[in-house]
Amino acid sequence: MATYTTSSGFSDLKGSMVVTNNNADSYTSDTLGTVTPQKVGGAGLNFNVRFTSVTPPRTYNIRSTANANGNGYSGNANNNRPAAGEESWSATATTADAVTSASDTDDASTADVAPKTAAV
Repeated sequence: MATYTTSSGFSDLKGSMVVTNNNADSYTSDTLGTVTPQKVGGAGLNFNVRFTSVTPPRTYNIRSTANANGNGYSGNANNNRPAAGEESWSATATTADAVTSASDTDDASTADVAPKTAAV
């Protein structure tokens, strides 16, 4: 599980989210509260968020891919309206998953045989 700070041309999407295994677990808008994202198929991190704290409710579709340096995601968001507006969207890691590398445990000839973790 990793926490990300989110940013977008849509002010509703500025906030934070929690991601586990390339799935958005929760999304918090700085202005509209916390919602549970709905996963959308396809490669990358793709999901919908629906904020019902406002009338009418606001739904956004987010399509993104992992950054090459591994510290976040970038892509686009649209507001799912008939003339759907499209804005940039990004997420930058603020806490990271702990990942165990198999290569860190395969050399039993050394005194240090415990798995090592690295922030990703």
